[in-house]
Amino acid sequence: MKAVDFNLKDHLDFDFEHGVTSFKDSRLVIFDSNAIGLLRQNLIEEIGFEKARAFFLKFGYQNGYTDFMQMKINYSFESEMELLASGPIIHTWEGIVSAKPIEINFDREKDEFYFTGNWGNSYEAEQHLSFNEVADEPTCWSLMGYATGWCTAFFGKLVVAIEPVCRGKGDSHCEWKIQRPAAWGKLGEPYIKIYEELMSGK
Repeated sequence: MKAVDFNLKDHLDFDFEHGVTSFKDSRLVIFDSNAIGLLRQNLIEEIGFEKARAFFLKFGYQNGYTDFMQMKINYSFESEMELLASGPIIHTWEGIVSAKPIEINFDREKDEFYFTGNWGNSYEAEQHLSFNEVADEPTCWSLMGYATGWCTAFFGKLVVAIEPVCRGKGDSHCEWKIQRPAAWGKLGEPYIKIYEELMSGK
């Protein structure tokens, strides 16, 4: 199937008797975005901006990686490109953000990966701005983590998503760019360190 054919509503299981909602092998829990925003803000205030960022990058990474595995195992796509493109589709269905891909290029033999797009209505940018002034750096941490986890699972090697443009830092909208760690240079260093620690089990 094509990525746009996927409709999450058709694949959720609501087991009222046991209090379990699931998507294939993954149990889902539904929380109000304001509750997540409050958790996020409390972490910023308790452990600081950098550690809170690391927490949500890892949180998002796990979410994206798990979603990818569910899609890869349970569905047949027309091509690898369609499988990769289903990431923004499920991210959108989950109510996290409206994800619109712009450019996708990858070549495993050449070790090349490049994926860009726009994020609209990011819950995380909204929550950041409801508690804070505009930041000096991207604030959609769980979104960047999700995209990193999804695309790393797809590519088989670490690729890193960073927002060149983010509403949380005063821009009119959010944009993502995902590429191999070396392509990011110094900008990617704090993000790469977090994911390498996560992947090594630290």
